[in-house]
Amino acid sequence: MIDFSITLSPRLYETDAMGHINNASIAAWFEVLRVRFMESLDVDALGRSWILASVHIDYVGETFYGEDVTGRIVDAVVGNTSITFHGEMYQGERQTLKGTAVLVHMEYETKTTVRVPDAYREAINSRRNA
Repeated sequence: MIDFSITLSPRLYETDAMGHINNASIAAWFEVLRVRFMESLDVDALGRSWILASVHIDYVGETFYGEDVTGRIVDAVVGNTSITFHGEMYQGERQTLKGTAVLVHMEYETKTTVRVPDAYREAINSRRNA
């Protein structure tokens, strides 16, 4: 289990006609969460050679403007060429979202997937064991 969190402040323009945070904004919030987590690993190993392969978001409850949201990475599973992130979001004590995303490590010049560098494996494993 990993416990990494950030605070997101909903903006009025992110709401839809029903007053909920729009689903496109939610996807962007999960991206911010993943990027900040990766940055927090402080790994200097081709950090920009990742592509998004999959995103799955479950809307567990409503998310509204006017109250901060806590985004959490609760686990990150390193495969051969990918990392699967498991995230959750809460508004106050109430869970509103959960999701997974898969980032694939890629060699841009050849457009082929490559093994996740050991530096990422070590950094993620140390977070899990902390």
